[in-house]
Amino acid sequence: MGLKKQTLDQFFAHVVEQYHAKQSLAYVGQSPITYAEFGRKVVNVRLQLEESNIVYGDRVMILGAPSPNWCVAFLAITTMGAVAVPVMDEVTPNDIDHIIKHSESKAIFIAENIHESTSLSRLPKLKVFSLDSFGVLSEPLKPIEKREQEKVEVQEDDLAEILYTSGTTGHSKGVMLSHKNIVSNAILSSSQIGIMDSTSVVLGILPLAHAFGGTAMFLGGIYHGSEIHFLRRKPTPKLLLAAMEEVRPTVLCAVPLIFEKIFHKQVLPKINKSKIFSKLVKSAVGRRLVYRLIGTKIMKMFGGRLKGAIIGGASLNREVEQFLKDAKIPFAPGYGLSEAAPVVACCPPEDAKMGSVGKITQGCTVKIVEQNDKGVGDILVKGPNVMQGYLKNDKATEEVFTEDGWLITGDRGYMDEEGYLYIRGRTKNVIIGPSGENIYPEVVEDKLKESLYVEEALVYAENNLVTARVYPDLSYIENELNGHHLSNEAMQKHVDGILSNVMKETNKKLAASARVKKIRLQSEPFIMTPTKKIKRPLYVPNYGQ
Repeated sequence: MGLKKQTLDQFFAHVVEQYHAKQSLAYVGQSPITYAEFGRKVVNVRLQLEESNIVYGDRVMILGAPSPNWCVAFLAITTMGAVAVPVMDEVTPNDIDHIIKHSESKAIFIAENIHESTSLSRLPKLKVFSLDSFGVLSEPLKPIEKREQEKVEVQEDDLAEILYTSGTTGHSKGVMLSHKNIVSNAILSSSQIGIMDSTSVVLGILPLAHAFGGTAMFLGGIYHGSEIHFLRRKPTPKLLLAAMEEVRPTVLCAVPLIFEKIFHKQVLPKINKSKIFSKLVKSAVGRRLVYRLIGTKIMKMFGGRLKGAIIGGASLNREVEQFLKDAKIPFAPGYGLSEAAPVVACCPPEDAKMGSVGKITQGCTVKIVEQNDKGVGDILVKGPNVMQGYLKNDKATEEVFTEDGWLITGDRGYMDEEGYLYIRGRTKNVIIGPSGENIYPEVVEDKLKESLYVEEALVYAENNLVTARVYPDLSYIENELNGHHLSNEAMQKHVDGILSNVMKETNKKLAASARVKKIRLQSEPFIMTPTKKIKRPLYVPNYGQ
């Protein structure tokens, strides 16, 4: 590793020394700053914090979209021994106010567009810095007291970051990650994936306030001297394609939804419009040929030099995974959770196995308990990446650890004889069938989403029946109507008929116990987490009970 200690100050000093003349961070379309300039910016912002009476152990929030300045602020806070509190820029004002109070933050770096457009009742209590210019936007009503403190040496077990999980199960909890948690995971997981080096160009489209983006993409990237480019706006398909053409990334970090959209919006329509393609994909050999032809075009759209897409944050649809394999689009699967800083399993593209999230990250240990007759059980984790606990929530911390210190991930899966990990679903989501068999909603959802008519799907048990709530792909349905206008009532009947057929076609692919008995229309898009997982408690009656 080349570090005396696994702390972010040692980590960043090593990075700047190793790559000082290399290019580091930029917005798409701008020239990147060098690692030496990056280092100077971090020192300058750290001095600002010290002059504002922010000391070792103080909590400082970061609120804004991914950017070079976000990275500077994060490292300025953590390398001085203060604690970063990153918050998603899409979090509601009420939740932001709650996090300010709960974390006891003393200062905030905030994007000026959020500062101008969002009313936050607790902002007057903080020293407010601009995330755009690092200038002071406002002083706290009660000035931060001046505290004389000798320079404290940062230790591996010191708290470095509090990540407020915006998971699928309701109110967020503050995940406490130490310097060692973060640094060990950034180094070991990025090294195991093996596609980042000092020649890498990364397109950063993940939120940095999420563990996958913050640790795996940003810190893992700079550890290897990569060049990282950020978008100025949220990634629409058009903006993303333009950015790929401009940056020509060698590495892309993304959630599965991006590839699912490409597959459903671009690949399947091409196949359906061509009689030759439609006939060829019915055989394995023909499918590989068609997918390879389409994959060559997609690789050109990606800029033509992609070494690999690191995919994590949610499960990858099996049909989409098959397309990526056949199309020769290199991808590195991964699995993790915020509480594990986050990566638990990953592997390089050339070692990926169908359906697996990779091998256990070096230094980390996984065991499967309460296994069924197929070897599927609850996944437990130990290692230097496992969190210290939830901030001010001893009860929740106790519930997520076993008596002998294993982290209970809440996921179910199994490992094969070669050490590859396979995820079957969330423990809380499992439906118990009439004969006691486990039905995994995620598997049924994947099968539903294989239909061109389905944008998103949610499966759960209602009155002991497997029920699906489906948000249809309205643009595809409208295109299929070819301009023919239907009244609202006729459109409703048309969509109902489509969903009924979707259920019949999906059920042909499922075991009898897992077949959908009821299908319902979801008229509005599902509310999602930042990693594009549906917030189940909002839609599933008595979720988790």
